[in-house]
Amino acid sequence: MSLLNRGTDQVTVYPEAVVTDSDGNTVTKPGTVGVVCRAVVQPLSSTENDEGTTSKYRLRLIGYPDLLGAQSAVEWNGKRYAIDGDAKIYNGSPRTARAEYVMVRR
Repeated sequence: MSLLNRGTDQVTVYPEAVVTDSDGNTVTKPGTVGVVCRAVVQPLSSTENDEGTTSKYRLRLIGYPDLLGAQSAVEWNGKRYAIDGDAKIYNGSPRTARAEYVMVRR
């Protein structure tokens, strides 16, 4: 058992969904149905500018079966966060294999 599989937080993941808008274009956006799972959330940075505060956190989902798309959303501690960029995938060994994301709230 890996130490990386111990999640101390509970998050709701809204995976990316493909929808058709009113003009007939195919677009992606966060889904409407959330999946509750355990996660590890660690602070990365917080910056303040004229537009407000931007907070970034590292997110590692425990037992979530799929990779998240760039339009996915995560709810943690009652706040909604966007996924920033693609997942960092670590697969050097079975014990340390994981996918990490950066979630951001502006």
